[in-house]
Amino acid sequence: MSGSQSRQRKPSSGSEEGSASPGAARLLILCVLVLFAFSITMLFSIGIGQKNPLHYPLRQLAYAVVAAGGCVFTAFVPPLYWKKLMPLLCVMTIILLLMARFAGRDIAGAHRWLSLGPVNFQPSELAKLSAILWVSTWLSVYRRRASEFVRGFLLPAAGLGVLCMMVLIGPDFGTTMLIGGTGILVMYIGGTRIIYLLGSAIIALTGLGALIMQDKERLSRITSFTQPEKYAADDAYQLMASLLAFIKGGLTGDGIGRSLQKFDYLPEAHTDFILAILAEELGLVGTCTVMLLYLTIFACGMMISMRCKDSFSRLLGFGITILIFLQSVINVGVVTGSMPTKGLPLPFVSYGGSSLVFMAAMVGILVRISRGNCSGKDEKSRRLDGQQWI
Repeated sequence: MSGSQSRQRKPSSGSEEGSASPGAARLLILCVLVLFAFSITMLFSIGIGQKNPLHYPLRQLAYAVVAAGGCVFTAFVPPLYWKKLMPLLCVMTIILLLMARFAGRDIAGAHRWLSLGPVNFQPSELAKLSAILWVSTWLSVYRRRASEFVRGFLLPAAGLGVLCMMVLIGPDFGTTMLIGGTGILVMYIGGTRIIYLLGSAIIALTGLGALIMQDKERLSRITSFTQPEKYAADDAYQLMASLLAFIKGGLTGDGIGRSLQKFDYLPEAHTDFILAILAEELGLVGTCTVMLLYLTIFACGMMISMRCKDSFSRLLGFGITILIFLQSVINVGVVTGSMPTKGLPLPFVSYGGSSLVFMAAMVGILVRISRGNCSGKDEKSRRLDGQQWI
C-alpha cells in the first residue's frame, strides 16, 4: 500500500517542480541588464557636448538603484499577495491619475506627471500593472465562466475601461492604447470570447479616432505620418531626423559617441527616440541586437507563464510579457516611421525613472512566477477558489 502511495506521489512532485523556470528567469534578467547597458552607453554619448554631460546617465543610474530594489522586492512577493492588493492598487491608481490631471505638472500641454521634489512620477506606469492585475484577478476567479458575456467580458472590460479612461484624460493616447490592447489580449488568453473582444476593440478604436479628429496636435501626427516628406520642416521633423539617423548608421554605425543627430537635431533623443541614436552609432547590427533581446524577453516570459499552473499567476505573467513586448514594438515602429508618434519610451533603454522602476518591478514579478513552487497556504487558497488550469 505504501509503495502504491509512493508511486502516486512522484508524478505530483515532478509536476510541481516542472512548473519552475529558473533558466528562463536568468536569461530574462540577463537581457534586461544588457538593454540597460545599452541605455547607459547611449545616455553618456548623448551627453557629449552638453553643459552637464553626466546629467542623464547619472540620474538614470540613480533610478536604476531604485528599480533594482523594486525588482528584488517583487521577486520575493508571492503572486497571491498581488491578487489581494489589486483593489487597493486600482483605487490608488485612479486617485493618482486624477491628481496628475488636475494638479500635476503641465509638460507640452499634457498633465501626466506628479512632481515629487526633483523627481517627476508618472501614474500611468502604475496603471499598466493595475490593469493587468485587474483582468488577471477577475478571469482567474471566474475562469469557468469566462465565455459568458457579463462575467467573462462586460465586467472585466468595464474595469479595464475605467483605467483606460483615467489615462486618456492625461491626455495619453499611446499608453491608453497599450493598456487596452494588453488587457484585450489577456482576456482572450483567459477565455473571453473573441467576438466580444473584437466588437469592443472596434468601438474603442472608433472612439479614439473621433477624439483624434478633434485634436489638432494629434491629427497632425497622423497626417505627418502618412506624408512625412511634405511636413518635413514642421510636424514630421522629428520623424525625418530619426530616419536620417538610421540611414547614416548603415550596417555597423559611425561609432559610439559620433552621432550628429543628438546635437539638437533630433528632439527627445534621450527618451522616445533613443533607438535612433543607437542606430546611428551602432548601425543595423546594434538595432537588431536590441530587437533580438526583446524577442528573447518575450520568449522567456511566455515560457515562464505557460509553465505556471496557477491561473492568476499565469495570466499575470502573460500580461506583463505582452505589455513589455508590445511597448517595445510600438516604440520601434514609431522611430522607424512604421507607426504615428505615440510618446512611449523604449523599455529599459529610454531615459526615465517611472518607466524603469515599474518595468523592473514587473520583471521581478515574472521572476517570482518562474520559481513555480508555492507555499502550502497559497496552494490551499488556489484549491478553495477553484483556480487551477484544468
